[in-house]
Amino acid sequence: MSANAPDFCRDKSCLLKVIRYHLNACRVDTNEPVLVVGGEQEDFDILSACDFKQIVLSNIDETGMVLDAENIALPDNSYPVVFAHAVLHHCRSPQKALGEMVRVSQKHVFFVEPNDSWALRMLVRLGFSFPYELAAVAAHEYTRGGMRNGPIPNYIYRWTGHEARKSVFAYHPELRLRVRAHPYWDFYVNECELLKRKETRVAELARKMGTRNFIHSLHLAQKLLNLLPPLRMQGNKFFCAISKGNLHPWIQDRDGQCFLNKETVIRRNLDVMKYSEGEGEK
Repeated sequence: MSANAPDFCRDKSCLLKVIRYHLNACRVDTNEPVLVVGGEQEDFDILSACDFKQIVLSNIDETGMVLDAENIALPDNSYPVVFAHAVLHHCRSPQKALGEMVRVSQKHVFFVEPNDSWALRMLVRLGFSFPYELAAVAAHEYTRGGMRNGPIPNYIYRWTGHEARKSVFAYHPELRLRVRAHPYWDFYVNECELLKRKETRVAELARKMGTRNFIHSLHLAQKLLNLLPPLRMQGNKFFCAISKGNLHPWIQDRDGQCFLNKETVIRRNLDVMKYSEGEGEK
């Protein structure tokens, strides 16, 4: 089996549909450069399929520019778009990495991560999913693939829209930010990956049903579950789009530094409520 074989059977159609929808909703110009944090060839292929022309890959120690997601060595507003696919849960501090992505973006940040829902928590309890990403380290001969791409299996940090809003609002309290959260079902996996998940009941089911039949069943299930919003919200995947706006009206820029605008202090409570409630998850 070739090195690229594990990706060959992955069905990217659901992921591409979600990305394209939000690119259109955010009015993203795909002719502008996009920085990929933790980028690999797979990310290049995904973004190329979404019509991006200038794709800059970065990683902590492998692909493209050497950049640490938790401390991105780039100036503020370096790239129009910043993208990360299944990267944040490998960080020691996923919230900090997301804040850094927003900092270096000019306009938009997009990321894909595991979703946090009662359905996923139940699957973890029943042994069909797992709290730590053991399989990723095992797949890399126990030397990398875990936390910060090292040999220690990372905890799988799962997101919600509320969690994303809290993280970016805390990291950038001076900015007006719009967060669009999109949880959904997407069993983005191939036969080889299924069988490597020996610590869960998934591999056992795949062996009994046959991996190909099992994957077909998963794809049928995801189509049905994504039809109804209440069921889609319980999905295993979480796509998030963050759009950067201007400074809050109670913030003033003085020679590149932000300060509280004295003229808005008297009515600040009203303004804070208006803008914090009006620009959250949609």
